[in-house]
Amino acid sequence: MMRSALVRSGRWLARSFGNEPLHAAAAVLLDVLVLAAAYAVALLLRFDGNVPRESAAFTAKVFPAIALLYVAANAAFGVYRTVWAYGSLGDVVNLFRPVAAVTLLIFVANAWVHERDLPLSVVLTAGALTFPGMAVVKMRTRLVAHLPWGDVASRRLLIVGAGETGQLLARELQNRPASNYQPIGFLDNDPKKLNTRIHGLRVLGTDADLERIVREYDVDMVAIATPGAPGSAIRRIVAACQRVNVPVRIVPSVDHWVLGGRGDALRELTLDDLLGREPVEVDVQRCAASVRDKSVLVTGAAGSIGSELCRQLLAFQPRELHLLDNNESGLYDLSLELAPLAPQTALRLWVGDIADVPTVERVFREARPQVVYHAAALKHVPLMEEHPDQAFRVNVFGTLAVARAARAAGAERFVLISTDKAVRPASVMGATKRIAELIVAAFARTADRTSFVAVRFGNVMGSRGSVVPTFLRQIERGGPVTVMHPDMMRYFITIPEAVSLVIQAGAFGGRGSVYMLDMGEEVSILELAERMIRLRGLQPGEDIQVVFTGPRPGEKLREELVADFERLEPTDHPKVMRVVADLEVDERELLRLIEECAAAATDLAELRRRIYLIVRRFDGPGDGEPAPQPVQAQGSER
Repeated sequence: MMRSALVRSGRWLARSFGNEPLHAAAAVLLDVLVLAAAYAVALLLRFDGNVPRESAAFTAKVFPAIALLYVAANAAFGVYRTVWAYGSLGDVVNLFRPVAAVTLLIFVANAWVHERDLPLSVVLTAGALTFPGMAVVKMRTRLVAHLPWGDVASRRLLIVGAGETGQLLARELQNRPASNYQPIGFLDNDPKKLNTRIHGLRVLGTDADLERIVREYDVDMVAIATPGAPGSAIRRIVAACQRVNVPVRIVPSVDHWVLGGRGDALRELTLDDLLGREPVEVDVQRCAASVRDKSVLVTGAAGSIGSELCRQLLAFQPRELHLLDNNESGLYDLSLELAPLAPQTALRLWVGDIADVPTVERVFREARPQVVYHAAALKHVPLMEEHPDQAFRVNVFGTLAVARAARAAGAERFVLISTDKAVRPASVMGATKRIAELIVAAFARTADRTSFVAVRFGNVMGSRGSVVPTFLRQIERGGPVTVMHPDMMRYFITIPEAVSLVIQAGAFGGRGSVYMLDMGEEVSILELAERMIRLRGLQPGEDIQVVFTGPRPGEKLREELVADFERLEPTDHPKVMRVVADLEVDERELLRLIEECAAAATDLAELRRRIYLIVRRFDGPGDGEPAPQPVQAQGSER
C-alpha cells in the first residue's frame, strides 16, 4: 500500500513538474525567492520601513507553509510544465490563477485570527507583488530580447505580410532571441491593418513602401510571409529588395509550422517561388477512377516525368504498377523509394528499350496493362540534331511499338507525354514528338477499345538537362552563366504540376484528343538567369558574368503552344484545354512514311529530311525546318 502511494505520488510529481527535475527545482527556487522578496517589501510598505519584531518573526515562522502553498498551486495549474521561452499571454493568465487562489486562501484564513501578527494588507500586497514578480522571472528570456541592448548582434527583419504566417514568424523570432533576427515591423496591403500593432510590432505600410521603409528603418533583411501570393507579386517584392540591396527570404506556410518545422523559419527563395504558379487541384475522384484497382504501365519510369508519375499514381491505388525503362540503376532506386508508399500496389520493374519490339510485346503480354502512360523519349534538342537516327528510333519507332502493343492488348487508354516543341517544329526532337502525336491521332481512328490521347506542355523546371539546374551549376562554379539569346522566352511548369494535370487529362480520355496544359506566362531566359544569380546574393555582370552563346541548332527564340491550324476548347478542368484541329491522319499513309524514314536511317541527312516530310505532309510547312526538297524514294508523294 505504501509502495502504491509512492508510485502515485511520483506520477503526480512527473505530471506537475515535467521530466526535467533539475529545471523544475530551479523554477521552484526562483518562485520562493520572488515570494520572499514580495513579503519583505509588503512588510516594509505596511510599517513604513520599521517592521515590528513580532511581525517579522511570525512571518518567518509561517513563510515555509506559505511558500509550500504557492509552489503546490503552481504545480497543480501546470506552471512548471510551461516552456516559458515560448510563453504567451495565455501562459501568464494561467500563472495568475494559482497566485490569486493562494493569496485569497491565506487572506481568508488570516481573517479568522483575531490577534494576528500578519496584517491582512501584507497578504494582499505580497500577493499583488508575487504575480508580476514570478511573471517577469519566467518571461525573462523574451523580455531581455526586447531590451535596447538585447539585439545588438541581431539582423533587423522586415516582415512582408501581417497575416497568420507573418504573425507566427514574429512570435517565433521573439521567442528565440538566439535566432539572430529582430523583427522590426510588418508591411501589409490590407488598409485595415495599417498603423496597428501585432505582437508589439507596427504595420508600417504596404509593399509599395518597401524601399522607403528599408532605408528609414535600417532593415538588414526582408522576409516574405505571404503563402500563395502570385509569382508577379513575389517578383515585384524581390525586385524592390534588389534595388535597395537588401537580402530577401521566404517564410514557409503555416502547414510547415504545424508539422513541426521550426528549424528553418526563413529559407532562400527558389524559382518555384518566383514563378509563383498556383497549386493545382485535380478532380481526385475522376483521376482515381481512371487507375484504381487497375494494371498501369509507365514507360520512361526512371525519368523526371516518369518517376513523378509513378509517385502520384500510387496515391490512386492501382492494383499493379509496371515500370519500364532502359535505366537499370534508376529503376532500382525508384523502386526502393516507391515500395513503402503503397504496399497494397504490386510493383514490377521492366528493364528494356521501348524501340525493342519483342521486349515491348513481352511486357504487354505479361503485364496486361489497362492504362499506359508513355513518357519515354529522347528530349535534348541539340543532341538530337546530331543524332536524328536515335530521335527517330525512340520517339517515333518506340512510340509506335508501345501504341501497337497497347492496342493489341486491349488497353483502356494510352496517354502520350508530348511537348510544345512539337508545334511547328524547328528541331528533330520536336518533329519526332509531333510524329508521335500523329501516331496517337491515327490509332485513335481505328482502335476499338483503346482511348488514345496526347498531353502537350512546355519546359519542366528541374528536369534533367533543363535550363534551371544548368544555371545552378554554372553559378556554383562562379560563372559565366550562358544564355543563348537575350530575347529567348520559354514557358515553365513544375514537375508535380505537369504530372497531376497529365493524370487529369488522361482521365478525360477521348479518341485522338490532344490536351494542352495551362503554362502560365512566358518567362525571359535572361531574366531567369539574372534572378537565379541574385537569389544567391550575387550581382549579374559583376559577381557572375552572363554570356550570350547564340541559339543552338533546332532552338526557337519563342515556343508555341498551338499551331495556326489548331484551336483550343475548354475542358472540365480550368488548367487543361483540348487542342482541336480539322485533321484526319490516315494510319496506313502515316505508317508508310515512317517505314520510308526507317529505310533511310543510315543516311542522317536523308533521315532528317524525311522526318520533316511527315510533319509537312499533315501539318504544312513548319518554322525553322530545313527547306523542303523533293524526295526521290519510291512511294513518296513529294
